Amino acid sequence: MRTTQKTSAPLAAWDSGLLGTWSLRSIRELSADGTLLAEPYGRQPPGRLHYGPAHQVAVVIPGHADAPAVAYLGEYRADPDGVLRHVVRVGLPPFTDDQVRWARLDGDCLVLSTDREGRRRVELRWTRA
Repeated sequence: MRTTQKTSAPLAAWDSGLLGTWSLRSIRELSADGTLLAEPYGRQPPGRLHYGPAHQVAVVIPGHADAPAVAYLGEYRADPDGVLRHVVRVGLPPFTDDQVRWARLDGDCLVLSTDREGRRRVELRWTRA
């Protein structure tokens, strides 16, 4: 049996790479050097992310402790440099403005970050549902 090594890389084929439903695996606050600072939604947060074929996006993450619920619908736009913009059409406050994320595929995971690696950020890890 032959296996292939999976590498971490920026998303290149946005539509084929994103389409479908994703399950949330973690939300972590990380320092610039990657040190874990907090898990504001707990160790195993529930949540779903869906990308549709006409560039639709839907996100739902229940609130946890002091962390607010995340729920919005809209469209997504992808740049070749790994920046993914969720254009919010309707959302629960405070998620009513567009959400800009740095995106990469890391093996079978989709990783969305509030900033680039090497900076303080919140990182969301998703796996295909």
